[in-house]
Amino acid sequence: MATLLTVAMTACSSPPHETPVASGRPSAAAPTASPDQVAPAIVGRLPGPGAVMGTHDTIWVAFSEAVSGIDAAGFQLQDHGGNLLPAQVVYDPTTRSATLSPLSPLTVVSSYKVTLAGTILDAAGNRLAAESWTVGSSDHVSFASGTYTGYRFEGAPGVFDAIQRMTLDGRSGATATGYQTINGQGYLQISAGSMSGFWVHGTSDGLAQNDEGAPITPLPACAYLDLPTARPGLDAWATTVLDTLYALPASYVPADLVDTSRAGLNGGHLIRSVALADLTAMVAAADADGARLAVQSSYRSYGSQVLTFNGWVRQVGLDAALRISARPGHSEHQLGTAIDLRSVSGPSPWNIPDWAVTTEGAWMSANAWRFGWILSYPRGTSDVSCYSYEPWHFRYVGRAIARSIHDSATTEREWLWAQGYGVR
Repeated sequence: MATLLTVAMTACSSPPHETPVASGRPSAAAPTASPDQVAPAIVGRLPGPGAVMGTHDTIWVAFSEAVSGIDAAGFQLQDHGGNLLPAQVVYDPTTRSATLSPLSPLTVVSSYKVTLAGTILDAAGNRLAAESWTVGSSDHVSFASGTYTGYRFEGAPGVFDAIQRMTLDGRSGATATGYQTINGQGYLQISAGSMSGFWVHGTSDGLAQNDEGAPITPLPACAYLDLPTARPGLDAWATTVLDTLYALPASYVPADLVDTSRAGLNGGHLIRSVALADLTAMVAAADADGARLAVQSSYRSYGSQVLTFNGWVRQVGLDAALRISARPGHSEHQLGTAIDLRSVSGPSPWNIPDWAVTTEGAWMSANAWRFGWILSYPRGTSDVSCYSYEPWHFRYVGRAIARSIHDSATTEREWLWAQGYGVR
């Protein structure tokens, strides 16, 4: 301060040892102050270029001097598609700063463009240079206590792939790589943490939605994938979902296989002992009604199914084989609880125009469910059962489940999926 004061005094004093000389002309007028020609500038901003903001955060900007023209036209936020987002803009003259608060939460893992237009002026009318920068939104996802459903989508979102359930006892966090609206519902793609690798129902701002009561929909389309079935345990034989999408591992081999001769049928074929009592009762009841059943095929290992499927490919071609035979791992025969039947005196059932019209086929169609056996691939259901009509192929699910499937008038696959057995 002392130095500044000395400079000021020296500048205002007469030169030393010099006496002012009177002039005959009037003295020149004192110079006037130059007008303010310095434009206002941005001296602070949060978030800055390339920074990440929360989905509920505001944007803050500070200026070098007081300004005017700070409104929704001068301070704007656009999404990555160039759409202007409605926002509340507030200017505080005491701090020479402004805030922009979006009226709706931002979408997770998205980019946004912040713009200060050239309509912002200081008191002298100097214009702030127009400026814009890009910020990103947070990838954080919040889970509260509850049950959540996870989905996968093969290829593009909208093509259903897999699904599982998860129950959380407390709050949990995760990160997402994106958000999509699919079939009218919002989904967050979880990249790490809870439900990693799945899409979950949620809001665009990163809040996962508790959907314990949500139906397990939609039923997967019959695509040819190799996804692990949700219930691969040997004790889950009645509810394991196997179709063109979901498969058992090659190591799945039941330990309780017994010969079908123990059920009063021709031998040389295997069936799980859990199905033996009801198979025996069914064969006896059919025989009493004049329907004489025989086994065409029953348990097949993963390796046996390789040979079976490849044999059909050689015989009818790949496209046709996919409709009438399961790829290895996808066959219900590997469960040890599926059986292909024929008439005792008849040929292979697929060599008959419709085995269901034979004495044995008609009896099975009407009565198999009473003994815990269900027709897996009924006529006219290939779009949901995933295979062509097979009136000879029955799967044992136990009497209670078989009755429920029969009463529902749906296919085995539809019923199992509706009960949630397709989910983890």
